[in-house]
Amino acid sequence: MQAKDVKTISDALAIIEERGLSHVKVGIFDIDGVMRGKYMSKAKFESALKHGFSFCDVVLGWDVKDQLYDNVSYTGWHTGYPDAPVRILPET
Repeated sequence: MQAKDVKTISDALAIIEERGLSHVKVGIFDIDGVMRGKYMSKAKFESALKHGFSFCDVVLGWDVKDQLYDNVSYTGWHTGYPDAPVRILPET
């Protein structure tokens, strides 16, 4: 199976098994379009597929040079850069 063919949680889990992966890189895109990622163990990724996970919302508060924006309302020092809930949607 090719990664572009993954449409369901079962497909995602099948490709991990098929390729013998122990970790999976997941990421979200920041405000400048840069993918910010982290590695998850296979077990953590499976849980994230089913239940979601958290990702620090600072990625929505800094620029491509990792400098914090000082004039945003969504996140910043005033919110403490909390974790934001994230869901993996294999069908999109």
